[in-house]
Amino acid sequence: MSFKSGCSGDHRRFTVALVCACMLFLGACSTGLKVRSDQDPSADFSQYRTFNFFDPMGIEGGYNSPIYGQLFREAITREMTERGYVLSNHPDLIVNVTIRSDDKISIQTHSAPYMSGAFYDRPGGYYGRGVGMGAGVVTRATEKTEASVFIDLVDPKAQRVVWQGVAVAEVTDKVAQQLRDAVYTAVNVVYDQYSHTAGR
Repeated sequence: MSFKSGCSGDHRRFTVALVCACMLFLGACSTGLKVRSDQDPSADFSQYRTFNFFDPMGIEGGYNSPIYGQLFREAITREMTERGYVLSNHPDLIVNVTIRSDDKISIQTHSAPYMSGAFYDRPGGYYGRGVGMGAGVVTRATEKTEASVFIDLVDPKAQRVVWQGVAVAEVTDKVAQQLRDAVYTAVNVVYDQYSHTAGR
C-alpha cells in the first residue's frame, strides 16, 4: 500500500541536499550530531501500534539513488519494531524522512600584532625607515554547510505530525567507509529521543 508524500521542488537543489545529508550520516560516528525532537502534546501515543512509510519519502525519487531510502527504511524499521510497532498496510503512524541543507557564513574577528618598516638595498648602503610594532583587527568570513535530516511520524487519521526527530551536523570532507553502519548509528541517535513504545 502506498502513502504519498507531497514532495516537490527543484531537483538540483534536492540532489545537493541529499548529498549533504549523506555526508552528514557518513560522518555521524566521528563528528557527532546535534539532535532534537518535538511532539504533539495532544497526541495519545497509546493508540499507536502499527507503522509504514510514505511512498516515496522525501529523500526518495527524482535523480536520487534508491539505496538511501532503503537504508533509512531498514534502520527506522529496526527502531520501530524494537519498540513493539508492527509494519502494516493500515498503519497508525506513517514515517517520512526529509532533508535540508543550509549554507551559513560565520564571521570571526580577532586582533593580530604586526610589524611595520621598509628596507631595501641601494648603492652605498641600506635605505629605509624604522620598524614599529602595533595591533590590528582581522575579520575572517568562513562559509559552511549544515545538513538537517527530519524524521516525521504522522498520524494519518488526524493528518498531522505527532513526533519529529531532527539531526543536524556541519558537512565536512570526512567520509566514512560504511554507509549502512553510519545511517543506522544516526537513526539510532535520533530515536534515543523517542520515549514511546507500541500501545503505551
